Amino acid sequence: MRTLIIGNNVAGTNLAKALRDADANVEVEIFSDEAMPYYPRPRLIDYLAGTVDELSMPFFPIDWYEKNRIKLNLRAKAEKIDPTGKKVLANGTWHAYDKLAIATGSGAFVPPLKGLPKENAFTLRTIEDARKIKQRANESEHLIVIGGGLLGLESARALCQSHPDLRVTVLEYAEHLLMRQLDHQGAQVIQKWLEDLGTKVVVKAEGEEILGGSKVIGVKLKDGRVMEGDLVLISAGTRPNLALARDAGLKVNKGLIVDGSLRTSNPDIFALGDVVEFEGRVWGIIPPALDEAKVAAKKMLGQPTPDYMGTVPSNTLKIMGLDLSSIGTVRSEHEPPEPSFEEIRAGTPDGKVYKKFVIRDGKMIGAILLGTKKDANKVAKMIKDGTPVGNIKSGLSDPDFAFP
Repeated sequence: MRTLIIGNNVAGTNLAKALRDADANVEVEIFSDEAMPYYPRPRLIDYLAGTVDELSMPFFPIDWYEKNRIKLNLRAKAEKIDPTGKKVLANGTWHAYDKLAIATGSGAFVPPLKGLPKENAFTLRTIEDARKIKQRANESEHLIVIGGGLLGLESARALCQSHPDLRVTVLEYAEHLLMRQLDHQGAQVIQKWLEDLGTKVVVKAEGEEILGGSKVIGVKLKDGRVMEGDLVLISAGTRPNLALARDAGLKVNKGLIVDGSLRTSNPDIFALGDVVEFEGRVWGIIPPALDEAKVAAKKMLGQPTPDYMGTVPSNTLKIMGLDLSSIGTVRSEHEPPEPSFEEIRAGTPDGKVYKKFVIRDGKMIGAILLGTKKDANKVAKMIKDGTPVGNIKSGLSDPDFAFP
C-alpha cells in the first residue's frame, strides 16, 4: 500500500511514525512546503529566546526518515488533489496514492487591520517568520503584541529574554488574557505578574490600524487610543488551511470535516491535526493531533482500532515564568451555569497561586492550576478518566491540598 501525507508537522510526522510502527512494508511519503524537517512549533519560542539554534530545531535527525523508510519531500508544496485519479500534484509532478492524509495544519489569522503589510509587522508560524522577527527585534525598542493568547504572551517573553531592553505592550481585544485557558480571576493573576515584570497589558483593546509608512510607528485602537511601537507581532489565533481540501471537493465547514475514523467525505482521504473539524469542533492544539495520528494510521491500514472520540484539551506550560496548567472545561458554556455545574477555587494569600476545579455531576471536568505544577498530572488523569471527586472534594478549597 502506498500512503501519502500532506504536511510535515506534529500531525503529519506522528502519523508517518505510527504507519511505520503498524506496518513494516507500507510506503510512506510526506510532502512539505517548508525547507526544514518537522520541528515542534513551541521550539520557535525557544529560537526567539536564543536558547535553541536552527540546527537543534528538528525533532528527529534527518537520518531518522531514511532509517524508517519514510520519504520526506521538502520545499514540495502540494498544489492539487485529484480524488478521482487518487493522485497529488506537487512541484509539477503527480504522485499516486492508495490512501492520502491531509495534515495541512493552520495559518495565522490576521484581523482586518488597516495599514498592512509593513516591513516590521509579523505573524509567527514558521522558522522563516521567526528569523525575520528576531532580526527586526535587534533594531527595535518597543514591541506591540496584538493578541493576549498563549503564543502572543510566550513570544513576548522570548523576545524579552533575548532582547532585555525591549519594551512590550500586549493588546487583547477580549475582557481578559488567555480567554481559552483561564477564567477572569486567573487572568488577573497573570496580568499582575506580567505588569510586575514590566509588560504593559491593555484589555478590551481592538486594533483598527497599523500606523506608519513602510514601517510601523504604532497601533491605533478602535476607541481612538494610539499605542506607540516599532515592532508588531500579530498573534490573533489561527484558521485551518482548507484551500487544498476545498478545491478537491471535500466537505469543509470551520475545518475539514472528519468522522471517528479521521476519514473525510472521500473514503480514501483522511485528515488530522489543526486542519480538521470533529463533531463541530476545531482543536488547534497539539494533544488532539497526537491522539488522531494513532487512530488514523490504523484506519488507513485497515487494522482494527477504536474510533477517535475527541481529546480533553490540556495545556501545561510557563507563561513569562509562571506555571500554568489548564485542563478540560474551565468555565460553563451556559449562563447561568446548569445546576449540576460547580466551581471550587483556592488561592494563596500573596495571590501568586490560583486553583480552580470545575465539577459536574460529581466528576471533575476541568481545572486551572496557576503558579504551581504540583499535582497537574494527577488532576489531568482524574479529568480524563472521569473519576468521581468523592471525599477529596472538601479539600479542594485549600491551596495546600495534596491529591492522593
